[in-house]
Amino acid sequence: MERLEMRDLMARARAQTGLDDFGDLPFEEALEMLIFSLERDAKLDAARRAGAAQMIIGTLAKNLRLVEDRKRFPGIAQEEVKAPIFILGLPRTGSTNLHRLMAQCEGIRAPRRWEMSRPSPPPEAATYETDPRIAEVHAAEIVGASEELQRKHPVTADLPEQCQSLNDFIFMNWSLLAPFEMPTYRAWLQTADHRPSYEAHKRTLQHLQHRHPGRWVLKYPKHAFTLDALLAVYPDARIIWTHRDPTRIIPSAISLIETFRKATPGYAPELLGREWAPFEELGMRRGLAMRDNLVRPENVVDVHYADVMRDPIGVIERAYSHFGVVLSAESKARIQRFLAENAKDKHGAHAYSAEQFGLSERMLRTLFKDYTDRFNLL
Repeated sequence: MERLEMRDLMARARAQTGLDDFGDLPFEEALEMLIFSLERDAKLDAARRAGAAQMIIGTLAKNLRLVEDRKRFPGIAQEEVKAPIFILGLPRTGSTNLHRLMAQCEGIRAPRRWEMSRPSPPPEAATYETDPRIAEVHAAEIVGASEELQRKHPVTADLPEQCQSLNDFIFMNWSLLAPFEMPTYRAWLQTADHRPSYEAHKRTLQHLQHRHPGRWVLKYPKHAFTLDALLAVYPDARIIWTHRDPTRIIPSAISLIETFRKATPGYAPELLGREWAPFEELGMRRGLAMRDNLVRPENVVDVHYADVMRDPIGVIERAYSHFGVVLSAESKARIQRFLAENAKDKHGAHAYSAEQFGLSERMLRTLFKDYTDRFNLL
């Protein structure tokens, strides 16, 4: 393949699925911008271009199948997504751990990797734990995961995962900034209207809960960039904002991004650090400004990393109680079992430092001073 081209990729997705209706949600501008930035910025060689093509085709195929399922199961469109709980904040603040613990509770739904990757047809409650797609996604996406990735961010097919894959088929996907250096696409994401993306997010939740209901708990740090669009689609959303010392989380976040980015020709860790630290600072400032203007205080709970590590059940009980959810004895027992089976650093310790990415603690203290002072993170 000489160059990525949107119409060719769409035709290949149609041929792969035998379907041709991509639905009514706009995605073409976003996909064109993604392709433009991949070709202009990302230093693609033949193998990485082929990989990007397969990723795009697979995502387009997922869209085609979701649209088809919405016709086959008309009840999907009637599903109500009531008061979903969103966990957000800066990355590496313990949100993945908190999300997975909260997902153990009775009556709670948290999207698993397998069902976001292969949502068609809608999963059924009776076969949810034994669905053959779990093994398929494990073989396709988990078996090849590196020890380095598992050490930094353990992944499985059947654990709750952050929810950017619910709306990836609209191609407004912050996670693509990890494997590909794409400043043009990043700048476009920062100025685009993300409401269509959250409409896609909601439609996928309708799809997943159609035959397996529950109250949703969702997690993705980059929701902070687009909190206005999230609230436009989910006006009854409840928010848990996670916090941790930025001198710890920023090097940790960059170290995780490095796992994907270092395959880029000419990769330099110092340049990645200088790119990513201000990017996270922008998201923090944008998110807190929208929180102050758009979110009622009773709809948000602040959670500190140290508190979760010291008393996870107490923190979860407080958060759920704030949103009208009772933490039952069975839910507490499930959390305890999960903690026992998923100890911290189960796959090895994650080592990192600010200096290896051209940063320093002093610089990070200065960059994030307002945030640190507001939430008493020293």
